[in-house]
Amino acid sequence: MAKSKEIEIEKKSLGIGRILFIIIAVFITIPIIIMSIVYYTNDNFKFVANKYLSQVSGPIGKYFESFPTKEEKEVKKRTVAKYLISLDVESASDKLTIIKNEDEKLYSDLIKICTQLNSNQTKKILEYRREGAVKKDILTSIIEQIKNDQIKELQEKAKYYENTSLVNAVKEISTNLMNETVSYSTMGLTIEQMKEGNAADILQCLDDETKNKLLANYQSTEKRKKITKLLSQMNDRKKELMNIANIYNSEKADKLLEDIGNDQKYKMNELSMIYRNMNMLKAAKVLAKVQDKNFTYNLLEQIKNDEMLTKENDLLTEDLMNAMKVYREYDKEIDELVKVYTKMEPKQIGDMITKLFKSRKAPEKYTFKNEDQITITDQDIAMSVLRKLKEKTVAEILASLDSDLASDISKKLTLPD
Repeated sequence: MAKSKEIEIEKKSLGIGRILFIIIAVFITIPIIIMSIVYYTNDNFKFVANKYLSQVSGPIGKYFESFPTKEEKEVKKRTVAKYLISLDVESASDKLTIIKNEDEKLYSDLIKICTQLNSNQTKKILEYRREGAVKKDILTSIIEQIKNDQIKELQEKAKYYENTSLVNAVKEISTNLMNETVSYSTMGLTIEQMKEGNAADILQCLDDETKNKLLANYQSTEKRKKITKLLSQMNDRKKELMNIANIYNSEKADKLLEDIGNDQKYKMNELSMIYRNMNMLKAAKVLAKVQDKNFTYNLLEQIKNDEMLTKENDLLTEDLMNAMKVYREYDKEIDELVKVYTKMEPKQIGDMITKLFKSRKAPEKYTFKNEDQITITDQDIAMSVLRKLKEKTVAEILASLDSDLASDISKKLTLPD
């Protein structure tokens, strides 16, 4: 019973607390909020409030006493208006522009007072401001048109370079920059208008100084970052392909046909990089075995263009073609000999191989412009024939030979051709 009375007392207390809270919110807090909003949005109310609050004793009164009265503010506005009218039209217009940007209402009040004080002068000031605004709009429009025309011109030039062969595009860009017929700024902006892949292809063919100057003139930081990243990836791939070329140098030509005798595994530009970094004679030996003439022609064309881009002349293609011709004729001769030997007994073939190894005939030599040399001896012919025969036949041939010669041939058969 006592406990229920306590609960009832608590409920009554809570009820009274809620009522007091609502009274305070409705009759004190909400009016204060409303008055604050009116105070900051209505100047007349603000001036009246400041006047009465300034009469309050203590810090509050002193604080509101520091605010100017409505009359004092009007006097200040009138002083500023008189000053504006006393100035020349241009100076007055400049100052009014600043005031308008900071306080639209103050600007409107000052114009009214200026008109009351000197309507003719105020009219001249306002007309000057309007003319200035019109001129500014026209100038802005002209500048925008110039920029659009410049961008269009850059885009057309960029499209021209994209539709030109890479060799010619790089050559023309380099020549124009060197002769100063075009600035690095303009050329950088032109390349920026290209597709990222095309731009990177051109930039990677230029020296580092030129490339960096052109990239520095990109307007878009994001585009510059993308191209820089793409160039870095292309450089990493170039190093990777050079390493692959070094590995292929130690492989047999027949084995390499599957990897670099077509464009299934590598793109044409990647194949060009591999072949240009391989030993020239090994590269020629592989290409001599390729049956697809279109593939060979396209690859040689790519190699020629890439040589022109990197070294400004083509020293490799002619040597490569001449070496291919030598190897093709040699392979044809070996194929003819293999046809003959396959009709012979292993002992007879062994006798022919022995004669070739003991032959003192002078080797055939073919020297190229890069000073590489193909030397073909009778021993080379013997080894090439043996490589084309069946393993069982080769084993029978070796069994018929002198043990020292057989051992020497066995070792050579394991080496790359």
